Amino acid sequence: MTEAESGIIALYGDSPRMKMVDFFMTFPKNEFTVPELVEGIGMSRTTAFKEIDKLLANDMILQSGNVGKSPTYKINKNSSIIYLMQKMVSLRSKTAATSQIRNRTLNALLRKQLETIDQLYNRETMLKTELKLTRTMINEIPAQ
Repeated sequence: MTEAESGIIALYGDSPRMKMVDFFMTFPKNEFTVPELVEGIGMSRTTAFKEIDKLLANDMILQSGNVGKSPTYKINKNSSIIYLMQKMVSLRSKTAATSQIRNRTLNALLRKQLETIDQLYNRETMLKTELKLTRTMINEIPAQ
């Protein structure tokens, strides 16, 4: 999933119907005419009318009024399908957030362990150097 993808598109794909549902869910307080949907979503009028009919038949959107002779449509906030889709998107978002937090925590722990390992390696190197110097100094002590 890219950053630009919405939860609906990421979960259900980018079919014209899901693009339309996503558009309505992105603007839940707005009402749209077919020309506005065509422009906002980037689909043909024929496809828009076909998808509107299917969304109306499944009670996912409502015809909310008219602008001149053009009907307007809005998301049906009382639709059980829309409700479940919103819950799935919310659950997916929470799961993704939990996963990100877990990954950050693990990365922080790994960094700390790597720092500790690096410190131990540096200490070992220093001790080996001190041991060599001590042996050299001992060897330089005149025998009695």
